[in-house]
Amino acid sequence: MTRTFKAQAIATILGTTSDTIRRATEESGLDVQRQETGPRTRIYTIENVYELAQWRAQKKGDKKPKKPVVVTVYVPKGGVGKSTIAANLACIFPTMGLKTLVVDLDFQSNLTLAFGYDSELSHEEAEEDGLSHERVVDHHFGSLFPQWPQTMPLEEIIKKPFGEYGPHVIPSDVSLDNLDTIMTFEALESRNSASMFAKLISDGRTGKRPGVDLSSYDVIIFDAAPAKNRMTRSALLASDYVVAPISLEKFSTKAVSYLSRVLNEMKEEAGRCPELLIVGNFFDVTRTRVLNQTAMIRRTYNDQWMNSIIRRSEDFPKTLSSDTYELPLFLSKPNSPGAEDLRKVASDLLAKMGVL
Repeated sequence: MTRTFKAQAIATILGTTSDTIRRATEESGLDVQRQETGPRTRIYTIENVYELAQWRAQKKGDKKPKKPVVVTVYVPKGGVGKSTIAANLACIFPTMGLKTLVVDLDFQSNLTLAFGYDSELSHEEAEEDGLSHERVVDHHFGSLFPQWPQTMPLEEIIKKPFGEYGPHVIPSDVSLDNLDTIMTFEALESRNSASMFAKLISDGRTGKRPGVDLSSYDVIIFDAAPAKNRMTRSALLASDYVVAPISLEKFSTKAVSYLSRVLNEMKEEAGRCPELLIVGNFFDVTRTRVLNQTAMIRRTYNDQWMNSIIRRSEDFPKTLSSDTYELPLFLSKPNSPGAEDLRKVASDLLAKMGVL
């Protein structure tokens, strides 16, 4: 994706001032283009954003996070902004110095598309349309497992839409559904398929899984499908936290109640479950039903409720298709109220999870 910024926009994204950005650019020796005409203003790319974020984190001597975390973004209900929030969190965390991997576990591939990769596009079609072959999805999370017909190393699966220091993405396509089938066969053979993801992450962090090095990631995010399938259960069991976005303009109490029961059952059966964190989305202070819905959920789930919420905004993309997609809002409109809300949610989540 092509997107450029001026210093003020970079300052907003990184939570600092434009003067600080200019000084950091000079001190870091970052190669930034300038306008060819006029005042020769610096024009930053998205890659420059994350290069500056990384340089600033190293210069400040930021300590490594207190602990690496695995997070699943999930709620058993569609249309709540799940993939939108997952994509934006994945963009925000690296600006805070956290190396982030986001995994699309939904074979509808909305998160994959949000980063510019088309799960329906073939190499032949890309060639015909003059598109980069990088936009084609050849592999996904299932390709990491030995049960998959063609196992691939992590480095060949990962996409890096904004360079090395931005979010790393494991995309999805429709064939990912076969991983759920493989997990079903594993269960029928009396093998614990529910622990597949947790074992992969544990082995990847400790060097026990050749070709799967996860040791450098501070945050791993699963964007799970709304359905309660085996992949979702395995992601939840592998996670420290489950972030549940709920729509405050719809009746979401049943979905949250169901998720809470699922986690309690998981705790009883497996001896562990991720901690639930609820993020309110589509908040509109002018609507009485939204205010009542918010108050009800806060009373019922006070300990799990995140006080930072995301306001309803027309800035969020309404549609995603192979022909029309937009950058995650945090990058496409960094000065928008929605981007401001997402930045606050990300900061509060990291504080709640004890990451920074």
